[in-house]
Amino acid sequence: MIQELGFCPTDRVVIINADDLGVTRSTNQAIMQMFKNNAITSTSIMVPADAALDAALQSTKEMNVGIHITLTSHKSRFYKPINKLNKFSSLTNEHGYFYDEVSNFEKNADLDEVRIEVEAQIQTAISLGIEPTHLDSHAGSILGLYNNRDFLEVIFYLCQKYALPFCLPIRILEHPSFSSEQKQMFRQRIHLANQLGVRLIDDIAGLTYHFSSEEGYEGAKKELIKQINNLKPGITQITTHPSIVSDELKELTKYYENREIEYQLYNDPDVKELIKNQNIKLISWKEIRDLQRNSFSLKYY
Repeated sequence: MIQELGFCPTDRVVIINADDLGVTRSTNQAIMQMFKNNAITSTSIMVPADAALDAALQSTKEMNVGIHITLTSHKSRFYKPINKLNKFSSLTNEHGYFYDEVSNFEKNADLDEVRIEVEAQIQTAISLGIEPTHLDSHAGSILGLYNNRDFLEVIFYLCQKYALPFCLPIRILEHPSFSSEQKQMFRQRIHLANQLGVRLIDDIAGLTYHFSSEEGYEGAKKELIKQINNLKPGITQITTHPSIVSDELKELTKYYENREIEYQLYNDPDVKELIKNQNIKLISWKEIRDLQRNSFSLKYY
């Protein structure tokens, strides 16, 4: 795919994607500012989240917004399904909210109910004026990371229907933490994506959501610089979870300091200069989406 986009096989092509648009207003503020500063190239919105409407109303076509498929709640913030026409007994707890543990979602979720809810999130985003660039998974809920029960087949058929790429790195097959059974499942899903014409990327990088902030900003910066230096040829998403600290963010996560560190990092002139000096090519998910649509002439509903 890298050559279809006009790059050389040895080029390192990067999408810098800000996850969790819509989770809080201070997150929206950070992400909007990062687009203005050319610090990121893409973002993905949590449609069921509290500040999603605020994010949609502020977004522009230049922002390149994907759908951050949200099927779980935060422990301090509960979300309900977007689709109101069906009672999703398999997706929600006794109070009608998404489970706050991915493992509970994996064990209980019905495939048809997942499909209906995810499509409702896509259609809601479109109705709010967003032209989705891709799909990805909040908290990895559809990847089968806990009980070896994934939902990627359902998602890939939606990717085909809406002509959207998906954020699953092919090099997940090289990851040492996955079992042979998990790798076999991912191998099968990657094959299905190829059959359906759903474009995938090569790799993922970036600081983990729970990275240690004991060394503060400089420690995080050192780790990010190391990851940028070690990027392999191909298309890599560098994932970030930026925000500005607010009372709302503090209520949501105990890692609120990390979120502001990430906001500052990608605006850091040293990081931007490193990307330039390393001759890393920056793109967004929009280029991949457009390639998928042009290559297969899929009808976009």
